[in-house]
Amino acid sequence: MPDRRTILNGHGVGDDVAIGSSFFYTQSLSTPIYKIEENDIEEEYKRFDEAVKKSIEEIHLLQKHVDNNIKNILSTHILMLQDKVIEKQVKEEVKEKLFNIEHIYDTIVSGYLEKLSSINNKMLSERTSDIIDIKSRLIRNLVQPNSGDYSQVPKDCIVIAKTLTPSDVLKFNNIGVAGFIVESGGYTSHAAILAKSFGIAIIFNINDISSKIKNGRKIIIDCRSNIVIMNPNKKDIDNYTILTDNLKKLKEKYISDAKEDAVTKDNIKIKINANIDIPEETESLLKYGIDSIGLYRTEFLYMFSDEEIITEFPTEEIQFKVYKNIASKIKGRVIIRTLDIGGDKISPTLGLDFKEDNPFLGWRAIRFCLSNKELFKDQIKALLRASYYGNIEIMIPMISTLEEFIETKKFIEEVKEELKKENQNFNENIKLGALIETPSAAEIVDLIVKEADFLSIGSNDLVQYMMACDRTNEKLMYLYNPIDISILRTLKRVIKIANESNKPITLCGEMASVPMYTPVLLGLGIREFSMSVTSIAKIKNVIRNVSIEECENLVNEMIVKCNNDFSKSILNSFIKKVNI
Repeated sequence: MPDRRTILNGHGVGDDVAIGSSFFYTQSLSTPIYKIEENDIEEEYKRFDEAVKKSIEEIHLLQKHVDNNIKNILSTHILMLQDKVIEKQVKEEVKEKLFNIEHIYDTIVSGYLEKLSSINNKMLSERTSDIIDIKSRLIRNLVQPNSGDYSQVPKDCIVIAKTLTPSDVLKFNNIGVAGFIVESGGYTSHAAILAKSFGIAIIFNINDISSKIKNGRKIIIDCRSNIVIMNPNKKDIDNYTILTDNLKKLKEKYISDAKEDAVTKDNIKIKINANIDIPEETESLLKYGIDSIGLYRTEFLYMFSDEEIITEFPTEEIQFKVYKNIASKIKGRVIIRTLDIGGDKISPTLGLDFKEDNPFLGWRAIRFCLSNKELFKDQIKALLRASYYGNIEIMIPMISTLEEFIETKKFIEEVKEELKKENQNFNENIKLGALIETPSAAEIVDLIVKEADFLSIGSNDLVQYMMACDRTNEKLMYLYNPIDISILRTLKRVIKIANESNKPITLCGEMASVPMYTPVLLGLGIREFSMSVTSIAKIKNVIRNVSIEECENLVNEMIVKCNNDFSKSILNSFIKKVNI
């Protein structure tokens, strides 16, 4: 595989840029295959020798914790790894065929295995399983030399993965990686949202990148231009080094801008809240001068804790301490969403690791909680108790029917009575809101608003469900259009009903953090936004450059025309005109 400069196109999230060395991360390992050049041969030999050495070291560590019989078996594994005949054959074929060494090794050993399996001999059959084990270990150490050992992950590397989970993002953020390249997924996935909140560059839909670049090679991510530069030249590195320095200074300016009020040109003040996924993000809010949380996603408490994936439910007491800590630090509203597990957020601890044909339409969020009331009770009790220490409000996700919301309200009242008997302090007038993110909830919003104290719009799922398209499927990105005429009509009706009912309404999905959509949301009647903290300064600057009147005129024209291409065109023209 030549080390020539190559540009690949993908879908970037945000406007971050990162420079680092590639680091392959895979949950399920496969052997890559690619051509090399003659000047790569010695490096391939070196990689092979290092992988053999690491494999032997791993086996030595295993031998310290097993009995003598297993030690002897593992000793034969070491002898096989040191087999000079195979080593010579592997290195000769690399030189002759000019393919990467793990592919050559896999092919040669697989050939031996095929011959052994054809011989009817029990002893040889047992030896076959040993060879498979050795082959897997050596290939893993060739493809992913630091797999399973996060402590050895380079601090400023670019992580390359087929898929990425929220827990992966948290682990790599703790290490301090520079960026992520993911072969599949989308900008509204929770991994993307989390990476964006941490300010880590992330780009999706770079097909089969693991076969296009070697481990440990220089790579650049440019989310603004939606590109990845493999094997960048000196000019690239110099230019992007300057750019990353400038972006760092710009982020410092964003912090200053975020602290100022968001007031339109016609003097209408717009409230901006922050979305958070983990309690540690509260510190970022304080740094940016944000005094309210519009969405705290509590499911991450059920998925991981610190650096470890959890193995049991978070107790009422654990949750109480987390919620109390957040509420006591934030002066304004703290809207906490109840457990929204399922879809792209899976927790084996909750028994949701089973396969569902349509997980985004499956047993998730409030559907799961109302089926597991003892688990749900722990969370509600913790939230109620924490409400004594701050302005906590409870938001219920994935409401599909009026009955679901009413049942939830009754359940919370029952929990309140239980807390009174326990002489626990809590805010008896705590507000309860509904997250409007299903078409059915949007249709019956006039009924829900009578039962709810406030509404929030979850644009990520609402757009997905209304357009009947998986928001993480890159082939359907053309359908995931937040300004589709059907979406605009629905949003306008939902917002109008909430405003006429004098019930607060917030939009807390990713649509809120995209500057292009800010004038549209203002024109639709949204006066309160919630978004990742890193987006707040940009959105506030957009708000300061527009008037409500011109935003309303823009939206009315889009809705009257009923043409998506026209909507995109006039929106782009509007953005240029107001210099966003």
